[in-house]
Amino acid sequence: MEWVFFITLGLLVHTYFLYPLSLPLLSLFPHLRRKQGNPNKFKVTMVIAAHNEERVIEEKIRNTFDLEFPKGNLQVLIGSDASTDKTNALVAKYAPDVQLMAFTQRGGKAGVLNQLVPHAQGEILVFCDANTMLLKNALQKLLAHFEDPAIGCVCGRLILHDAGNSALGIGESMYWNLESEIKKMEGKLGIVIGANGGIYAIRKELFETIPVDKVAMDDFFVTTRVLKAGKAAIYEPQAIGSEETSLETYGEFYRKVRISQANFNLLPRYLPLLNPLRGMVAYGFFSHKLLRWMAPVLMMVLLLANAMLLGRGMFFYTSFSLQVLLYFFAGLGYARNGKTRKTKLLLIPFYFVSMNLALLIGMFRAIFRQEGGMWKRIERSTVHLEPIAERQPAPRLKINELSS
Repeated sequence: MEWVFFITLGLLVHTYFLYPLSLPLLSLFPHLRRKQGNPNKFKVTMVIAAHNEERVIEEKIRNTFDLEFPKGNLQVLIGSDASTDKTNALVAKYAPDVQLMAFTQRGGKAGVLNQLVPHAQGEILVFCDANTMLLKNALQKLLAHFEDPAIGCVCGRLILHDAGNSALGIGESMYWNLESEIKKMEGKLGIVIGANGGIYAIRKELFETIPVDKVAMDDFFVTTRVLKAGKAAIYEPQAIGSEETSLETYGEFYRKVRISQANFNLLPRYLPLLNPLRGMVAYGFFSHKLLRWMAPVLMMVLLLANAMLLGRGMFFYTSFSLQVLLYFFAGLGYARNGKTRKTKLLLIPFYFVSMNLALLIGMFRAIFRQEGGMWKRIERSTVHLEPIAERQPAPRLKINELSS
Protein backbone atom coordinates (compact mmCIF):
# COMPACT_ATOMS: atom_id res chain seq x y z
CA MET A 1 0.00 0.00 0.00
CA GLU A 2 2.92 2.35 0.60
CA TRP A 3 3.94 1.88 -3.05
CA VAL A 4 0.40 2.88 -4.13
CA PHE A 5 0.53 5.94 -1.89
CA PHE A 6 3.92 7.21 -3.04
CA ILE A 7 3.37 6.50 -6.75
CA THR A 8 0.00 8.29 -6.66
CA LEU A 9 1.46 11.21 -4.72
CA GLY A 10 4.38 11.40 -7.14
CA LEU A 11 2.10 11.54 -10.19
CA LEU A 12 0.04 14.36 -8.66
CA VAL A 13 3.13 16.32 -7.64
CA HIS A 14 4.56 15.84 -11.13
CA THR A 15 1.54 17.13 -13.07
CA TYR A 16 0.89 20.15 -10.82
CA PHE A 17 4.43 21.16 -9.84
CA LEU A 18 7.33 19.28 -11.41
CA TYR A 19 6.10 19.50 -15.02
CA PRO A 20 5.66 23.31 -15.01
CA LEU A 21 9.05 23.63 -13.29
CA SER A 22 10.71 21.41 -15.87
CA LEU A 23 9.59 23.45 -18.87
CA PRO A 24 11.88 26.47 -18.36
CA LEU A 25 14.84 24.10 -18.15
CA LEU A 26 13.84 22.21 -21.27
CA SER A 27 13.20 25.42 -23.19
CA LEU A 28 16.88 26.35 -22.77
CA PHE A 29 17.53 23.92 -25.59
CA PRO A 30 15.90 25.50 -28.69
CA HIS A 31 13.79 23.18 -30.82
CA LEU A 32 12.55 25.74 -33.39
CA ARG A 33 14.29 28.26 -35.60
CA ARG A 34 11.78 31.00 -34.79
CA LYS A 35 11.73 32.27 -38.35
CA GLN A 36 9.14 35.02 -38.89
CA GLY A 37 8.04 36.84 -42.00
CA ASN A 38 5.48 39.23 -43.48
CA PRO A 39 2.04 38.26 -42.10
CA ASN A 40 0.18 40.32 -44.71
CA LYS A 41 1.11 38.00 -47.56
CA PHE A 42 -1.12 35.15 -46.37
CA LYS A 43 -4.67 34.53 -47.50
CA VAL A 44 -6.63 34.04 -44.29
CA THR A 45 -10.08 32.74 -43.43
CA MET A 46 -11.56 33.53 -40.03
CA VAL A 47 -13.96 30.76 -39.03
CA ILE A 48 -16.65 31.45 -36.42
CA ALA A 49 -19.38 29.09 -35.22
CA ALA A 50 -22.33 30.82 -33.59
CA HIS A 51 -25.54 29.81 -31.88
CA ASN A 52 -27.89 32.53 -30.59
CA GLU A 53 -25.17 35.19 -30.39
CA GLU A 54 -27.30 38.27 -31.08
CA ARG A 55 -25.86 40.04 -28.05
CA VAL A 56 -22.25 39.92 -29.30
CA ILE A 57 -22.18 39.03 -32.99
CA GLU A 58 -22.23 42.59 -34.40
CA GLU A 59 -19.47 43.68 -32.05
CA LYS A 60 -17.49 40.63 -33.11
CA ILE A 61 -17.87 41.51 -36.79
CA ARG A 62 -16.86 45.12 -36.21
CA ASN A 63 -13.93 43.95 -34.12
CA THR A 64 -12.85 41.76 -37.06
CA PHE A 65 -13.13 44.65 -39.53
CA ASP A 66 -11.00 46.74 -37.19
CA LEU A 67 -8.06 44.31 -37.22
CA GLU A 68 -4.77 45.50 -38.74
CA PHE A 69 -4.79 43.19 -41.72
CA PRO A 70 -5.40 43.68 -45.47
CA LYS A 71 -9.14 43.29 -46.02
CA GLY A 72 -8.53 41.79 -49.46
CA ASN A 73 -6.67 38.88 -47.86
CA LEU A 74 -9.26 38.20 -45.17
CA GLN A 75 -12.36 36.04 -45.62
CA VAL A 76 -14.86 35.91 -42.75
CA LEU A 77 -17.06 32.80 -42.49
CA ILE A 78 -19.79 32.60 -39.87
CA GLY A 79 -21.82 29.44 -39.40
CA SER A 80 -25.09 29.93 -37.55
CA ASP A 81 -26.06 26.67 -35.87
CA ALA A 82 -29.87 26.91 -36.14
CA SER A 83 -29.96 30.19 -34.23
CA THR A 84 -33.44 31.16 -33.08
CA ASP A 85 -32.67 34.77 -32.21
CA LYS A 86 -31.56 37.68 -34.46
CA THR A 87 -28.07 36.29 -35.14
CA ASN A 88 -28.72 35.50 -38.80
CA ALA A 89 -30.28 38.88 -39.60
CA LEU A 90 -27.50 40.78 -37.85
CA VAL A 91 -24.76 38.89 -39.68
CA ALA A 92 -26.56 39.34 -43.02
CA LYS A 93 -26.24 43.12 -42.70
CA TYR A 94 -22.50 42.83 -43.31
CA ALA A 95 -22.54 40.95 -46.61
CA PRO A 96 -20.61 40.55 -48.82
CA ASP A 97 -17.74 41.24 -46.40
CA VAL A 98 -19.04 38.46 -44.19
CA GLN A 99 -20.27 35.14 -45.57
CA LEU A 100 -23.07 33.52 -43.61
CA MET A 101 -24.00 29.87 -43.64
CA ALA A 102 -27.27 29.51 -41.72
CA PHE A 103 -28.00 25.92 -40.81
CA THR A 104 -31.60 24.93 -40.17
CA GLN A 105 -30.82 22.00 -37.86
CA ARG A 106 -28.55 21.92 -34.82
CA GLY A 107 -25.32 20.16 -35.60
CA GLY A 108 -23.06 21.37 -32.82
CA LYS A 109 -19.93 23.50 -33.03
CA ALA A 110 -17.78 20.71 -34.45
CA GLY A 111 -20.35 20.01 -37.16
CA VAL A 112 -20.51 23.69 -38.11
CA LEU A 113 -16.71 23.97 -38.33
CA ASN A 114 -16.56 20.82 -40.46
CA GLN A 115 -18.93 22.40 -42.99
CA LEU A 116 -17.36 25.86 -42.93
CA VAL A 117 -13.76 24.81 -43.58
CA PRO A 118 -14.36 23.41 -47.11
CA HIS A 119 -15.62 26.90 -48.08
CA ALA A 120 -12.47 28.57 -46.72
CA GLN A 121 -10.36 30.22 -49.42
CA GLY A 122 -7.45 31.08 -47.15
CA GLU A 123 -4.31 29.02 -46.75
CA ILE A 124 -4.42 29.83 -43.03
CA LEU A 125 -7.50 29.19 -40.90
CA VAL A 126 -8.08 31.39 -37.86
CA PHE A 127 -10.59 29.97 -35.40
CA CYS A 128 -12.29 32.41 -33.09
CA ASP A 129 -15.29 32.45 -30.77
CA ALA A 130 -18.13 34.92 -31.24
CA ASN A 131 -17.62 36.44 -27.78
CA THR A 132 -13.83 36.73 -28.02
CA MET A 133 -12.66 40.20 -28.97
CA LEU A 134 -9.18 40.56 -30.47
CA LEU A 135 -6.62 43.31 -30.20
CA LYS A 136 -5.97 45.08 -33.49
CA ASN A 137 -2.61 43.43 -34.09
CA ALA A 138 -3.68 39.89 -33.10
CA LEU A 139 -3.68 38.51 -36.65
CA GLN A 140 -0.33 40.11 -37.41
CA LYS A 141 1.19 38.38 -34.39
CA LEU A 142 -0.37 35.01 -35.20
CA LEU A 143 0.45 34.90 -38.89
CA ALA A 144 4.08 36.05 -38.77
CA HIS A 145 5.11 32.60 -37.51
CA PHE A 146 3.75 30.72 -40.53
CA GLU A 147 6.80 31.83 -42.51
CA ASP A 148 8.43 28.79 -40.94
CA PRO A 149 7.11 25.65 -42.68
CA ALA A 150 7.75 23.60 -39.52
CA ILE A 151 4.98 25.45 -37.70
CA GLY A 152 1.47 24.16 -38.20
CA CYS A 153 -0.44 25.88 -35.40
CA VAL A 154 -0.11 29.18 -33.55
CA CYS A 155 -2.10 29.62 -30.35
CA GLY A 156 -2.96 33.12 -29.17
CA ARG A 157 -3.29 34.37 -25.62
CA LEU A 158 -6.80 34.36 -24.18
CA ILE A 159 -7.32 36.67 -21.22
CA LEU A 160 -10.23 35.78 -18.95
CA HIS A 161 -11.81 38.46 -16.78
CA ASP A 162 -14.02 37.85 -13.78
CA ALA A 163 -17.61 38.67 -14.78
CA GLY A 164 -18.95 38.87 -11.24
CA ASN A 165 -18.80 37.19 -7.87
CA SER A 166 -18.73 33.64 -9.20
CA ALA A 167 -16.12 31.78 -7.17
CA LEU A 168 -15.35 29.42 -10.04
CA GLY A 169 -15.20 32.36 -12.41
CA ILE A 170 -12.57 34.07 -10.26
CA GLY A 171 -10.75 30.78 -9.81
CA GLU A 172 -10.86 30.12 -13.55
CA SER A 173 -9.28 33.50 -14.23
CA MET A 174 -6.48 32.76 -11.74
CA TYR A 175 -5.98 29.25 -13.13
CA TRP A 176 -5.99 30.49 -16.72
CA ASN A 177 -3.13 32.88 -15.98
CA LEU A 178 -1.05 29.91 -14.82
CA GLU A 179 -2.10 27.83 -17.83
CA SER A 180 -1.09 30.66 -20.14
CA GLU A 181 2.40 30.59 -18.65
CA ILE A 182 2.59 26.82 -19.18
CA LYS A 183 1.43 27.23 -22.80
CA LYS A 184 4.06 29.93 -23.29
CA MET A 185 6.79 27.55 -22.15
CA GLU A 186 5.36 24.65 -24.15
CA GLY A 187 5.27 26.95 -27.17
CA LYS A 188 9.04 27.42 -26.97
CA LEU A 189 9.28 23.66 -27.45
CA GLY A 190 6.64 23.60 -30.20
CA ILE A 191 4.35 21.31 -28.18
CA VAL A 192 1.35 23.42 -27.11
CA ILE A 193 -1.03 20.65 -25.98
CA GLY A 194 -4.39 22.19 -26.84
CA ALA A 195 -4.89 25.69 -28.21
CA ASN A 196 -7.12 28.39 -26.77
CA GLY A 197 -10.38 27.91 -28.66
CA GLY A 198 -11.01 31.65 -28.69
CA ILE A 199 -7.98 32.46 -30.83
CA TYR A 200 -5.71 30.10 -32.75
CA ALA A 201 -4.61 29.50 -36.34
CA ILE A 202 -3.56 26.45 -38.38
CA ARG A 203 -2.55 25.67 -41.94
CA LYS A 204 -5.65 24.65 -43.83
CA GLU A 205 -4.15 21.42 -45.15
CA LEU A 206 -3.68 20.21 -41.56
CA PHE A 207 -7.37 20.46 -40.66
CA GLU A 208 -8.93 17.07 -40.01
CA THR A 209 -12.68 16.50 -39.80
CA ILE A 210 -13.76 16.75 -36.17
CA PRO A 211 -15.78 13.79 -34.83
CA VAL A 212 -19.46 14.64 -34.36
CA ASP A 213 -20.85 11.38 -33.02
CA LYS A 214 -19.82 12.42 -29.51
CA VAL A 215 -19.17 15.70 -27.75
CA ALA A 216 -15.66 16.81 -28.71
CA MET A 217 -13.39 19.73 -27.86
CA ASP A 218 -12.72 21.07 -31.35
CA ASP A 219 -9.69 23.18 -30.38
CA PHE A 220 -7.96 20.33 -28.57
CA PHE A 221 -8.71 17.85 -31.34
CA VAL A 222 -7.48 20.19 -34.09
CA THR A 223 -4.28 21.02 -32.22
CA THR A 224 -3.41 17.39 -31.52
CA ARG A 225 -3.94 16.54 -35.19
CA VAL A 226 -1.31 19.17 -36.03
CA LEU A 227 1.12 17.57 -33.58
CA LYS A 228 0.27 14.12 -34.93
CA ALA A 229 1.18 15.36 -38.43
CA GLY A 230 4.65 16.20 -37.15
CA LYS A 231 4.21 19.98 -37.20
CA ALA A 232 4.93 22.31 -34.31
CA ALA A 233 2.25 24.06 -32.27
CA ILE A 234 3.52 27.26 -30.68
CA TYR A 235 2.20 30.03 -28.45
CA GLU A 236 2.19 33.74 -29.27
CA PRO A 237 1.47 35.75 -26.09
CA GLN A 238 1.12 39.03 -28.00
CA ALA A 239 -1.80 37.72 -30.10
CA ILE A 240 -4.42 38.64 -27.54
CA GLY A 241 -8.11 37.89 -27.30
CA SER A 242 -10.30 38.48 -24.29
CA GLU A 243 -13.57 37.31 -22.82
CA GLU A 244 -15.16 37.11 -19.40
CA THR A 245 -15.73 34.09 -17.22
CA SER A 246 -19.17 32.62 -16.64
CA LEU A 247 -21.63 34.85 -14.84
CA GLU A 248 -22.63 32.11 -12.40
CA THR A 249 -20.66 29.42 -10.59
CA TYR A 250 -22.76 26.59 -12.01
CA GLY A 251 -22.03 27.83 -15.55
CA GLU A 252 -18.26 27.54 -15.17
CA PHE A 253 -18.63 24.18 -13.41
CA TYR A 254 -20.90 22.78 -16.11
CA ARG A 255 -18.51 24.01 -18.81
CA LYS A 256 -15.70 22.07 -17.13
CA VAL A 257 -17.87 18.94 -16.98
CA ARG A 258 -18.52 19.20 -20.70
CA ILE A 259 -14.82 19.72 -21.45
CA SER A 260 -13.91 16.69 -19.36
CA GLN A 261 -16.55 14.54 -21.04
CA ALA A 262 -15.37 15.64 -24.48
CA ASN A 263 -11.74 14.81 -23.70
CA PHE A 264 -12.56 11.34 -22.39
CA ASN A 265 -14.88 10.72 -25.34
CA LEU A 266 -11.92 10.91 -27.72
CA LEU A 267 -9.22 9.60 -25.40
CA PRO A 268 -8.44 6.56 -27.62
CA ARG A 269 -7.62 8.97 -30.48
CA TYR A 270 -5.19 10.89 -28.29
CA LEU A 271 -3.32 7.95 -26.79
CA PRO A 272 -0.95 7.57 -29.80
CA LEU A 273 0.58 10.87 -28.64
CA LEU A 274 2.11 8.86 -25.77
CA ASN A 275 4.42 7.09 -28.20
CA PRO A 276 7.92 7.66 -26.74
CA LEU A 277 9.21 8.24 -30.26
CA ARG A 278 7.28 11.52 -30.25
CA GLY A 279 9.67 12.80 -27.59
CA MET A 280 8.52 16.10 -26.08
CA VAL A 281 4.99 15.71 -27.43
CA ALA A 282 4.61 12.46 -25.45
CA TYR A 283 6.08 14.09 -22.34
CA GLY A 284 3.79 17.11 -22.61
CA PHE A 285 0.62 15.14 -23.28
CA PHE A 286 1.27 12.70 -20.44
CA SER A 287 2.28 15.36 -17.92
CA HIS A 288 -0.02 18.25 -18.78
CA LYS A 289 -3.16 16.51 -19.98
CA LEU A 290 -3.47 12.81 -19.22
CA LEU A 291 -2.38 13.08 -15.59
CA ARG A 292 -4.58 16.17 -15.09
CA TRP A 293 -7.58 14.31 -16.49
CA MET A 294 -6.86 11.37 -14.17
CA ALA A 295 -6.18 13.60 -11.14
CA PRO A 296 -9.57 13.06 -9.42
CA VAL A 297 -9.07 9.29 -9.50
CA LEU A 298 -5.51 9.70 -8.24
CA MET A 299 -6.77 11.96 -5.43
CA MET A 300 -9.32 9.37 -4.29
CA VAL A 301 -6.74 6.58 -4.41
CA LEU A 302 -4.29 8.74 -2.47
CA LEU A 303 -6.83 9.48 0.28
CA LEU A 304 -7.89 5.84 0.57
CA ALA A 305 -4.31 4.54 0.62
CA ASN A 306 -3.37 7.17 3.18
CA ALA A 307 -6.28 6.14 5.42
CA MET A 308 -5.06 2.55 5.34
CA LEU A 309 -1.56 3.65 6.35
CA LEU A 310 -2.48 5.78 9.37
CA GLY A 311 -0.82 3.37 11.76
CA ARG A 312 2.54 3.59 9.97
CA GLY A 313 3.85 6.78 11.51
CA MET A 314 3.49 10.57 11.85
CA PHE A 315 4.15 11.23 8.15
CA PHE A 316 0.97 9.48 7.11
CA TYR A 317 -1.08 11.21 9.86
CA THR A 318 0.20 14.57 8.62
CA SER A 319 -0.47 13.89 4.95
CA PHE A 320 -3.96 12.59 5.76
CA SER A 321 -4.70 15.69 7.83
CA LEU A 322 -3.58 17.97 5.02
CA GLN A 323 -5.89 16.22 2.56
CA VAL A 324 -8.83 16.50 4.97
CA LEU A 325 -8.08 20.19 5.44
CA LEU A 326 -8.05 20.69 1.67
CA TYR A 327 -11.56 19.27 1.33
CA PHE A 328 -12.75 21.10 4.45
CA PHE A 329 -11.63 24.49 3.13
CA ALA A 330 -13.09 23.65 -0.28
CA GLY A 331 -16.42 22.95 1.39
CA LEU A 332 -16.14 26.17 3.38
CA GLY A 333 -15.44 28.03 0.17
CA TYR A 334 -18.57 26.52 -1.36
CA ALA A 335 -20.64 27.51 1.69
CA ARG A 336 -19.41 31.12 1.40
CA ASN A 337 -19.67 31.27 -2.38
CA GLY A 338 -21.81 34.38 -2.25
CA LYS A 339 -19.05 36.19 -0.31
CA THR A 340 -16.04 35.15 -2.34
CA ARG A 341 -14.66 38.67 -2.52
CA LYS A 342 -14.05 38.52 1.24
CA THR A 343 -12.71 34.97 1.29
CA LYS A 344 -10.17 34.86 -1.53
CA LEU A 345 -7.94 32.47 0.43
CA LEU A 346 -10.70 29.87 0.08
CA LEU A 347 -10.82 30.21 -3.70
CA ILE A 348 -7.77 28.03 -4.33
CA PRO A 349 -8.98 24.88 -2.52
CA PHE A 350 -12.57 25.51 -3.67
CA TYR A 351 -11.57 25.88 -7.31
CA PHE A 352 -9.10 22.99 -7.21
CA VAL A 353 -11.57 20.52 -5.69
CA SER A 354 -14.51 21.77 -7.77
CA MET A 355 -12.65 21.42 -11.05
CA ASN A 356 -11.47 17.93 -10.17
CA LEU A 357 -15.05 17.03 -9.29
CA ALA A 358 -16.08 18.34 -12.71
CA LEU A 359 -13.38 16.17 -14.31
CA LEU A 360 -14.70 13.13 -12.46
CA ILE A 361 -18.30 13.77 -13.48
CA GLY A 362 -17.20 14.28 -17.08
CA MET A 363 -15.31 11.00 -16.98
CA PHE A 364 -18.37 9.07 -15.80
CA ARG A 365 -20.57 10.79 -18.36
CA ALA A 366 -18.17 9.78 -21.13
CA ILE A 367 -18.25 6.17 -19.92
CA PHE A 368 -21.95 5.75 -19.19
CA ARG A 369 -23.78 8.34 -21.33
CA GLN A 370 -24.01 8.47 -25.11
CA GLU A 371 -24.58 11.98 -26.49
CA GLY A 372 -24.31 13.64 -29.87
CA GLY A 373 -21.82 16.33 -30.75
CA MET A 374 -23.88 19.42 -29.94
CA TRP A 375 -22.54 21.84 -27.38
CA LYS A 376 -24.81 23.62 -24.91
CA ARG A 377 -24.10 27.30 -24.70
CA ILE A 378 -22.71 28.52 -21.37
CA GLU A 379 -23.32 32.23 -20.94
CA ARG A 380 -20.16 34.28 -20.86
CA SER A 381 -19.87 38.02 -21.22
CA THR A 382 -17.69 39.92 -23.63
CA VAL A 383 -15.05 42.41 -22.68
CA HIS A 384 -14.35 45.58 -24.62
CA LEU A 385 -10.63 45.76 -25.30
CA GLU A 386 -10.64 49.07 -27.12
CA PRO A 387 -13.11 51.37 -28.87
CA ILE A 388 -14.38 50.04 -32.18
CA ALA A 389 -15.32 52.56 -34.84
CA GLU A 390 -18.85 52.49 -36.15
CA ARG A 391 -19.10 51.05 -39.62
CA GLN A 392 -21.89 51.48 -42.12
CA PRO A 393 -23.37 48.05 -42.81
CA ALA A 394 -23.39 46.79 -46.38
CA PRO A 395 -26.64 45.80 -48.13
CA ARG A 396 -28.42 42.85 -46.56
CA LEU A 397 -27.44 39.43 -47.84
CA LYS A 398 -30.10 36.86 -48.54
CA ILE A 399 -29.41 34.14 -46.02
CA ASN A 400 -28.39 30.85 -47.56
CA GLU A 401 -30.39 28.23 -45.70
CA LEU A 402 -28.36 25.02 -45.53
CA SER A 403 -29.41 21.79 -43.93
CA SER A 404 -26.84 20.19 -41.67
